[in-house]
Amino acid sequence: MKKRILILFFIVSNAAFAQDLMSFKDCLELALKENLEMKSALNSELIAKTQYRLSYGKLIPNIYGTIDNKDSWGREIDPNSNLFVNTDIKNYVGYLNASYNLFAGFTVLNSIKFAKQEYKVNQSNVKKVENQITIDLAEKFITILYLQEIIAANEKQIESSQKQLELAQLKFDSGTIAEGEVFKIKSQKASEELTLITNQNHLTDNLVSLKQLMNMPLDKEITLIKPILQIDPSLDIERNQYDIIKQALEINPSLAMSQYREKKARAALALARASRYPVLSMRAQYGSQYTKTNYQDHSEDLLPFEDQLRNNEVNILRLNLIVPIFNQFDSRSKIKTSKILYKQSKIDTEIKRNELSKEVLKAITDTKTSLKKNEASSKAFEFSEKSYQADALKFELGKINTNELNVTKASYNYSQAQLIQSKYELLYNNALIKFYLGEKFSL
Repeated sequence: MKKRILILFFIVSNAAFAQDLMSFKDCLELALKENLEMKSALNSELIAKTQYRLSYGKLIPNIYGTIDNKDSWGREIDPNSNLFVNTDIKNYVGYLNASYNLFAGFTVLNSIKFAKQEYKVNQSNVKKVENQITIDLAEKFITILYLQEIIAANEKQIESSQKQLELAQLKFDSGTIAEGEVFKIKSQKASEELTLITNQNHLTDNLVSLKQLMNMPLDKEITLIKPILQIDPSLDIERNQYDIIKQALEINPSLAMSQYREKKARAALALARASRYPVLSMRAQYGSQYTKTNYQDHSEDLLPFEDQLRNNEVNILRLNLIVPIFNQFDSRSKIKTSKILYKQSKIDTEIKRNELSKEVLKAITDTKTSLKKNEASSKAFEFSEKSYQADALKFELGKINTNELNVTKASYNYSQAQLIQSKYELLYNNALIKFYLGEKFSL
């Protein structure tokens, strides 16, 4: 007997260790590390950061060198004598060039501002994606725990119905009740089995969604650790709800993202206006050349390499001014479009502010509601459980019929489901409010 118990213990232990035990914190850390949307957002941020750093390079001159090697044969102008000769010529030319934009309607500064706001937009987007993953993960995590508890309750309900069915069958066989009473209990049991299958399917769907958020193989078995239902006493949801909304909006990345887009649109408008201004640029060039011809191979007049470089030295400084006069209304159209986009960005910011205010207000209302719902559900479940136990005993003694028992049991099943639901709603809403106020989402 002891040997059998030991074997059974090892079987259960191995089954438990075959699955990964994961708390909400474990799931969240994995999701923020492996989620594909998160990786994409981080890549976009890195690109924007690179572009922002690159934009500062426009404040310094552009310097580049050129080297030209020219081999010619036949009739050609000799660069040294500037006369036509009929021989092979080797010509080497080198230049060092530098160009600098002196003024272009503050294009460079506004380009830097534009790139900076784009970088901030992507930084906010990373935080936004992180928040969304956190909320989605919490919803799936809570839903899975809720469904697991509901399924356990469904299975007990079916077991209870099976016992009642066996008792009803004995009563029918003894002629105490009609066969219709047996069919009613079978119908109730079938309805409970259908509810169980539906909840099991919902559980599978949510597990798949949870694993996809963590970018985890779908065939990997995991076991979620159930958190302790605890309300944070420091969370004062009875204070002015608009103060809570204001505090939440100040740190919300989605609103910050809209505000940075508004600033980026303003920089884009400044860039569009720059096309009306003259462009003044400067270019400096230094170079020289060396030439070698076949007929000079044995000539005493051939200048040495250093002398040719010195004699052919070129120094150039150019100032170039471009004054825009007419470009087919292109500048006007760009400025007008940028103005509209800037106005729209302001509207988008207000729309986002209103959406987030409504979202936070709903979370506050839901938290208050879930508190009251949990209290009411606890009392309702307590009374319905006692009522069902009493009616189940009456049914065994033959004092009530199947219809009366099924009504009581349906009420009991419903109150049990409501209690489980309210418990997890309270857990989620309480954590969500703290998350909106800047705390980590913890379950």
